[in-house]
Amino acid sequence: MNKKEERLLAIVIDRFAEKFGKRAILRGGMVLKAIGSARYTNDIDYVFVPYKSKKDIMPEIISSLKSIDKSEVDYSLNSQCLRIILTVDETTIQIEVKVAENIKIEAISTKLISPEFDLPKRVIHIVDHSISMANKLAAWNERRLIRDIYDIWFFLQMNVKPDLDILKKRLLKPKYSKLLKKEDYFIGEDIDSFYEFIREKVSILKEKEITNEMSDYLHPEELVGLSSLFRATFVKLR
Repeated sequence: MNKKEERLLAIVIDRFAEKFGKRAILRGGMVLKAIGSARYTNDIDYVFVPYKSKKDIMPEIISSLKSIDKSEVDYSLNSQCLRIILTVDETTIQIEVKVAENIKIEAISTKLISPEFDLPKRVIHIVDHSISMANKLAAWNERRLIRDIYDIWFFLQMNVKPDLDILKKRLLKPKYSKLLKKEDYFIGEDIDSFYEFIREKVSILKEKEITNEMSDYLHPEELVGLSSLFRATFVKLR
């Protein structure tokens, strides 16, 4: 990620915080960036509340983004989300929006991402860490990306515990990636079995695998020794 992308991400977060307040709930990788994660991301995920349909909030969102100077906004709507491609001065990011009638949230400050781009520090609202942790664990199970392992590792360092009800539901009805072989599916029946499963997978990760997948997401110095750090931290997942 370059500084132009980082700046545009910060501008969108600032714009949504100013216009939508508690209706715009940040989720996904950008949340971790806002609380100190070193991992890059070039997209933003939001859930807007309290709404039953994405169509109810879509016009306001598009209007807000079009008000950014020199912006170009392309978007599509499907059953899963409102997906927006925002381009400003040849810099492009993606914004994904879902809706919910209610969701557990918490507040954080933008103090780690705003001042660098001369934007005001704001209080923003994010999906509760326990929910994010549960969904991140389930996402890893369904697609097996090392960046999910990295994010889980970050949460574990914060002693975040997953919402077990959400995790159980997603493990019961996983939506596996087409790239994942059936023999690699998790076939256990409880949370403890899943924790053992993921710890085993982490224990055999090689530095080369991690570097190959994560080189676009981390500075080179952040990649060194991650396999050992993962193994040492994942023992907390119990």
